[in-house]
Amino acid sequence: MAKKRATTRSQPTTPAEARSPAEPALSPEEALRRRAAEAESIVDFVDRTTLGGTEEDVTGELSNADQHPADTSDMTFQRELDLTVRNIAEQRMAQVAEARQRQRDGTYGVCAECGKPIDPERLRARPEATLCIECARQKEHTAHLG
Repeated sequence: MAKKRATTRSQPTTPAEARSPAEPALSPEEALRRRAAEAESIVDFVDRTTLGGTEEDVTGELSNADQHPADTSDMTFQRELDLTVRNIAEQRMAQVAEARQRQRDGTYGVCAECGKPIDPERLRARPEATLCIECARQKEHTAHLG
């Protein structure tokens, strides 16, 4: 009986390897545009759903006065989660706006810490990046120690 040889497939090591062959690489400008559109869509969705009315409107109750706090805690918790997601999306929108300003200023793609060029692959993956991968890793390492 012939044995099947096990084949191992290594994980992609770069964003380019993770992309399907048919998927073209995005320019940093297109990646920024997509990031902004995604963030705006999230903010709009939260505004239309979670923040689209009062708690009474959402639950259908005329008043929360007769409700036990535990009965409304799920709604409160969900609103808190949605507001957190909205805040993250707003931060992303601000980062994209700052990246676009750096493009206009001619400083886009330059590490704010060491002044070296940021790898184009990093900019395709994180178009709002302000640090090269080495400085970002150092900053993350320092943050974990502090």
